[in-house]
Amino acid sequence: MRKKYLMYCIFIGSLLILSGCLQENNEIYLSDVDVMSDSKDDEIELKVISYIRNDQNTDSESLSIEVKAIYLSSNLVTTIEDVDIGYVKKNSQTHNTVSLIIPNTGKYEIEVLLLENGMVLDEYHTHVEVQEKLNAGQPADIVLTDMTLDVKQYVDRASNVVVDISPGIYNQGGDSEPLTMEVTASVDPYKHYIESDDLGIVKGSNHIRGNVRMILPKNSKYSFTVVVKENGNTVYTGVVDEEIELKQIKINTPLVYKIIKEGTPPVEEEPGFHGLIAFISILLIYIIIRRTKI
Repeated sequence: MRKKYLMYCIFIGSLLILSGCLQENNEIYLSDVDVMSDSKDDEIELKVISYIRNDQNTDSESLSIEVKAIYLSSNLVTTIEDVDIGYVKKNSQTHNTVSLIIPNTGKYEIEVLLLENGMVLDEYHTHVEVQEKLNAGQPADIVLTDMTLDVKQYVDRASNVVVDISPGIYNQGGDSEPLTMEVTASVDPYKHYIESDDLGIVKGSNHIRGNVRMILPKNSKYSFTVVVKENGNTVYTGVVDEEIELKQIKINTPLVYKIIKEGTPPVEEEPGFHGLIAFISILLIYIIIRRTKI
C-alpha cells in the first residue's frame, strides 16, 4: 500500500514539474543583452546593454555585473569591466550599459555575469562581429534596442495617464536618410493610440532616442509596436516583448522594456533542473512498478 501511495505521489509531482506548475519564477536574472559597436579614430568601442529583472517579492541585495570580451580567433579575454549597479526593487527591472574598448575587429564572444554580494546569480553569452569602419555611401542599418516608459501624471480625474515613451534606435550601418518613428499602443485589434516623432538623420554607429507623449486610459493593458521609417519606407518594426499594465507603474519611475523585431520567434528555454527532476521521478516510477510486479 505504501509503495502504491509513494508511486502516486511521485507520478503527480512529475506531472506538475513537466507542466511547469512548480517552476520557480522568484529569481533575479539577466533577461537579455544587447551589443552595439562603434569605431572612432583608432578605437573600437562595444556598448553592452544588460537587462536585469527581479521577479522576487523582496528587493535584491547589492548587485554588480562583470562583462568580458573574448576574441574568438585566439580565445583570449581582451577586455573586462566590473560595474556596481546597486539593488533592484522587488518585481521590477533595470538596465545597465558598459563600454568596452577592444583592440581588433573580428568575432567576439561577450560574457556577462550577474552577481549579488559577489555570488554569481546568472550569466549570459552572446556573439558579435566587429567590422571595419564603414565607407561613405554605405546604407544605414537601423535596429530598435529598447523602450523606456515613464508615467508622468494622472489626468481626467485619474482615469487617464500621461506617459512618456522613448525607444532606443541604433544605426549599425552608414549615415541614414531622414528617419521618422511611430509608436502604437494597442488595447485590442480595434483600439489603438498612435504618436510619431521626427528623428532626422542618424549618423552611422550612433545611438539615439525618439520621444513621444501619450495620454492613455489607466485601466487597460497595452501592447506596444514601434515602426521606424526612412524617407517614408519602413526599415524596422519592433514590438515590446510583454504587455504593459499602466496602473501597476509608479509615477516618475522609468521602466525599460526589451524590443524584439516583429516576427522573431520566441526563444525556447533549454530544459534545466526541472527537466532533470522530472526524468528522475519517471525513472523512480518505472523502478517501483518493476519491483511491485516482482
